[in-house]
Amino acid sequence: MIEVKESVINQLRTHCQIDGDEIGGVLTGSITSENRLRISNVSEPCTILNLSNRCACIRDASRANKFIQEDFERSDHTRIYLGEWHTHPENDPHPSSVDIESIIEIYNKSDIVIDGVVLVIVGLKSNYYGFYDGKSMKEKSITIV
Repeated sequence: MIEVKESVINQLRTHCQIDGDEIGGVLTGSITSENRLRISNVSEPCTILNLSNRCACIRDASRANKFIQEDFERSDHTRIYLGEWHTHPENDPHPSSVDIESIIEIYNKSDIVIDGVVLVIVGLKSNYYGFYDGKSMKEKSITIV
């Protein structure tokens, strides 16, 4: 189960890709006492602008890691890296094969605390929420908190 703070949803909505290039960033949060993931914070876009286009973006790892570390410190070591977000220029987005390959690479190469990686794709009308558990990407319903 994934819980998402309303403030995170509101912030992600400000990044809808009505026009322009795809952008993305990282998600931080915690594991609640009910063993659920709670997305509590979202970075500002941390993509390399000159390497992005309408349907692709490259994340600036140093900016993303700086956000993760600063949020960990600000939260008194309670918020951790949960996953990635990016935009798609479509109403109801779903991950492309490139998106899934990217999440698999993050899962395989990163020191992650949870047993997977969250993926949020911001669309024009709705967002996609998914979780990669090391075997497959599964769309997840969310609870807004």
